[in-house]
Amino acid sequence: MSEDDYPYATLEKDGYELEPVELDNWQDQGFLEHPVPADDERFNVQEGDIVKLIFHYKKPLRVQGKSFDAEHMWVVVTSTDKDYLTGFLDNEPHYTKLLSPGVELNFHPEHIVDIWRDE
Repeated sequence: MSEDDYPYATLEKDGYELEPVELDNWQDQGFLEHPVPADDERFNVQEGDIVKLIFHYKKPLRVQGKSFDAEHMWVVVTSTDKDYLTGFLDNEPHYTKLLSPGVELNFHPEHIVDIWRDE
C-alpha cells in the first residue's frame, strides 16, 4: 500500500497517530476506565456510535516538567462504508494544537479502546 493510499494519520505526515489496541496486551492497563471491548463489538460499531481512541503525538507537550505525548479522546462514527471507519473528534484536545473538535479522521476498529454506553 502506498503512502498516498494509507488512510490513517501518521507521525511523519500529520504529527500524530492512533494507537492500535490488541486485546491481550491491554486488558489489565490501570489507566483505562473500562476493559477494552471485545473484537466483535469493536468491529461492529455503527454510524452514530461514540468510540474512544488513543492519540499519540510526535511532539510531546511539556507542562510543569511533565511530558504529555498521548491522550484518549472520543470520536463519533460517521461512516463504516470503507475498509476503515470515519468519524469526527468530539473532544477538545488538551495536549496538541494539531486537532480540534469536529475534525474528521479515519480509524480502524483495532484503534477503539472504549465504546460509549448510556448506563
